[in-house]
Amino acid sequence: MLDRFLDKKRNVYALALIAIVFESLSSSVLKVGGQYPFLSPMYLLFFGLALVIMAIYAVAWQLLLERLPLTTAYLRKGLTYALIFVWAALFFDEVITLKQIVGMAVIIVGMVVSMSDER
Repeated sequence: MLDRFLDKKRNVYALALIAIVFESLSSSVLKVGGQYPFLSPMYLLFFGLALVIMAIYAVAWQLLLERLPLTTAYLRKGLTYALIFVWAALFFDEVITLKQIVGMAVIIVGMVVSMSDER
């Protein structure tokens, strides 16, 4: 059933987006856990949640690598940095500077340019 679902290109790209969101969320979950004392119940809870998120990401990524060329898959990983940037601003009220915005724009433009000849 999963093979038939992933036979459609748009479903593969949707799975790539889901995998990238999960990968980026794991960093935020680990940061939240790091705010608690080492080996406290809350620390262990967030560390365990990050492990579950990364396990889901790993399975999704392996499914993607079976269906996408390696270069195509890795070009999309640049979105991870953009999402971590968003999570930092939303969840942790981190200050966004102009240099950070320019850097993120460079990453996104680079991804778009690199992927433009895929079609």
